[in-house]
Amino acid sequence: MNLNSTIRRLLLGFILVILPIVLLLFVFHKVKKLVQDQILPLESHLPGEKFLGFGLISLISVVLILLISYLAGVLIESKRMRSYFTVLEKKVLVFIPGYLVIKSKFTDSSVSDDDQRKVVLVNENDQWKFGIEIERNPDSYCIIFLPFPPDAKSGELKLVHESKLRALDMKIGKLVSLLRHYGQGGSALIK
Repeated sequence: MNLNSTIRRLLLGFILVILPIVLLLFVFHKVKKLVQDQILPLESHLPGEKFLGFGLISLISVVLILLISYLAGVLIESKRMRSYFTVLEKKVLVFIPGYLVIKSKFTDSSVSDDDQRKVVLVNENDQWKFGIEIERNPDSYCIIFLPFPPDAKSGELKLVHESKLRALDMKIGKLVSLLRHYGQGGSALIK
């Protein structure tokens, strides 16, 4: 193993893991301080005892932050807010280091009940690969995502002429399930 690859691996680990965690802790600390400042007038009405080694103001702040986060999650699940959040995500959040990595760990963005994308087979040198049609242009070319097993969240994008595609009557969720099992059961889907 050479020095360049070691340094590159360490830098990637720092950027994709350590930096987002530090930023998350920093933001959480600032939000906790902001909430504590707002509920500080309650301090005179609370007993001075500590609970589980923490001051009651700190515990109330953390509980309020968790409650607000939960309510924000419920609100984001509504269709109207989801569209606003999608815009925010595309314009701002993608620039936060590690955001997409963390998001992909907690959500399965490739599977949705209302997903209208098509599952296709792509012919590459007489070998067929499963893919997802992302976009089709008027010149008969399509952007195809070819997911890698087992998680289907990574893969490659290709620009493919529609003559090399064969549409499958399959939901994306079924394709993801198939890839999680490394294609086991896939031969029954091809007719």
